[in-house]
Amino acid sequence: MRERGRWILRASAFAIPFFLGVAGFLLSGEALLDSAFITLCMYGMGYPDPIPNLLVEIARWTAPLAAVGGILLLFQVNRRLKNWVRSFHKNSVAVYGADREDVLLNLGKRGIDGGDGFSFLKAGNYILLGSEEENFDFYRQNRSALKGHTVYLECCFLPAQSASDPELRLFREEETAARLYWKERCIHQLSVRCGHQMRIVFLGFGVLGEELLSCALQDNIFHPDQKIEYHIFGDGDRFLAVHPELPSIDDPVIFHKEPWYEQLPLLEEAQSVIVLSEEEQLDLVKDLLLATKRASYDVFTSRRELELLAGQERLNLFYWKEQARKPEYLMGDALFDRAKRINLRYAVLYNNVAETEEAKEQEWKKLDAFTRYSNISSADYHEVRLIMLADLGQDAGHPSSDCMELLSELEHIRWCRYHYLNNWRYGVPENGKRKDPVQKIHADLVPYRDLTEGEKEKDRENIRILLSMNE
Repeated sequence: MRERGRWILRASAFAIPFFLGVAGFLLSGEALLDSAFITLCMYGMGYPDPIPNLLVEIARWTAPLAAVGGILLLFQVNRRLKNWVRSFHKNSVAVYGADREDVLLNLGKRGIDGGDGFSFLKAGNYILLGSEEENFDFYRQNRSALKGHTVYLECCFLPAQSASDPELRLFREEETAARLYWKERCIHQLSVRCGHQMRIVFLGFGVLGEELLSCALQDNIFHPDQKIEYHIFGDGDRFLAVHPELPSIDDPVIFHKEPWYEQLPLLEEAQSVIVLSEEEQLDLVKDLLLATKRASYDVFTSRRELELLAGQERLNLFYWKEQARKPEYLMGDALFDRAKRINLRYAVLYNNVAETEEAKEQEWKKLDAFTRYSNISSADYHEVRLIMLADLGQDAGHPSSDCMELLSELEHIRWCRYHYLNNWRYGVPENGKRKDPVQKIHADLVPYRDLTEGEKEKDRENIRILLSMNE
């Protein structure tokens, strides 16, 4: 709305000198066409002849200034025309918000500049990068027009699985960066070398640390007897309070109250140390390089000056905000498509649904948010599984029977962890079913060895389905 008002104001400012000039010349006795021509000349060349009246005088002084505004107006008209042409493409994306420039650049010809005024534009899909108030106001006001389009809405205070509408995808830079980091820095080979006994240290926590830890607990699963300890130097009181089932996960999460410099042996011996704190980060990194001898630190940063530090060869810099804003990661379409195909394959096997694109979308819309993100967690971990198979020298299409059994057990561990992180616990419902979503209890939240053969076969079938979907 604000942008439309500015456009009307610019157009008016450009046109007013013209109408004043034409009116003034008409009053002085000039013909209409001559009045219009002389007035137009004022926009670029001025009017040196004697001024016949006040209207022409005002037009003479304001027309050159209006011409500058007119040039800006032409650029805006050109942008609107370009947006209109691109809106006919199904894969076009309208991007709104003050921080949209880099996203538009990466989208190329798919991108439609929505500006920071949040006026509705026709597009295939939408990315909202404004403040949370602006984003949610735009979504609420245009909800009917947005039906059938995917809306990617940046939101800092709600996790992605809070969205009930399957066409609305809430995203946080921190969550996107966490997923990307563990894929780029997959630690499977490191875990093998350490006998699957590892310690990973976080220096700093906050929202970024929460997302990184949650993703790690669901992705860093390599062996049934592994013990990956996560040592965190940061405030975890709130995280612990809202995740009471965290101790049910075998990999320990240990929050330290003391400062990191009182645990230097831990930092030296840990397999990985990740710097998350961006407060006074330059000083923190300088102190770490000086106080320790370890070979490398992974640093989540947006500060390019770290590249100039003495000892910077010991730093693996991860520009997480820059990476998280790339459309292929921000939108996560490949991940969501895999999750949808997983869900469709189950519907085909167990509910006799036709395996079509239309059915894929229909079946996805039937799911509640918890089940949707259970499928997304499964799809996300499958990328790790493929890396593991390559590291183990296994054919992803035909892994050995022993490898299949290992993968099935690891998938069951991931499934349990997803439930634990959402505060489910072991329990047998009174109605005799396997689960009670109201009480958040499930009879299958037990070690793999304690499952019935029928339940184990479901996990094996899960792996077969996922491996059969490899592109």
